[in-house]
Amino acid sequence: MHFNYFFCVFTLFFSSNRSYTESMIKTILFDLDDTLFDFKECEREALSEALTSFDISFSREDISDYSLINDRMWKMLERGEITRETLRVKRFEVFLSRYPSSPSALAFAERYMEALSRTSALISGARELLEALRNDYALYAVTNGYELTQMGRLKSADLGKYFLGVFISQCIGFVKPKREFFDYCASHIPDFDLESTVLVGDSLTSDISGGKEYGLLTVRYNPKGDSGDPSIRPDYEIHTLDELPALLKKL
Repeated sequence: MHFNYFFCVFTLFFSSNRSYTESMIKTILFDLDDTLFDFKECEREALSEALTSFDISFSREDISDYSLINDRMWKMLERGEITRETLRVKRFEVFLSRYPSSPSALAFAERYMEALSRTSALISGARELLEALRNDYALYAVTNGYELTQMGRLKSADLGKYFLGVFISQCIGFVKPKREFFDYCASHIPDFDLESTVLVGDSLTSDISGGKEYGLLTVRYNPKGDSGDPSIRPDYEIHTLDELPALLKKL
């Protein structure tokens, strides 16, 4: 397995005689974090490793607090209120301020992201789902993450082999839910057809909102059954990943 960099698209080339399903749906765009990757577990592992490497004592509450800080700043990035580079360091400036003696936010960010790139915790059923779909659909990953962490984790988890391409917002220059992000994906997917493509993701604000605005069919992965923002309604919703194959056959 190897990834080839081409116009900000990481594409996996391999020989395979795929016979795509007779279903209307031919192409699936998968979000990665909290849809296939168990991001909270990956985050916990990476943050714990980074804190330990700098000899900083921490609690489970500290990990939870960082998660809230990080989530809030990613939402700010989606709304265009901060830049990606600001997010990369500022979240750790805020988080590390609780410790009387701590490294620079930049040094910590680099340590954390390197550790995160080696994590591989998956949502239950993620690998089985991709295995079940790989021969019937053209699978692509669409993510707002960083190139280093996302490509590293795909390699660590051995998930790259399932995707024909990986679209990363850092490389593209636009984040989900921006139309420009989806324009880029569409222009780099061979024979892209809006009506036969579905987006599967967990986030109402980036995946579902962006996908619906672009005209894509959307499926929200919502394991906790959260109601979320009533103004953003996915076309379909699943609570476990193993519900997706049967749903796709009906579309």
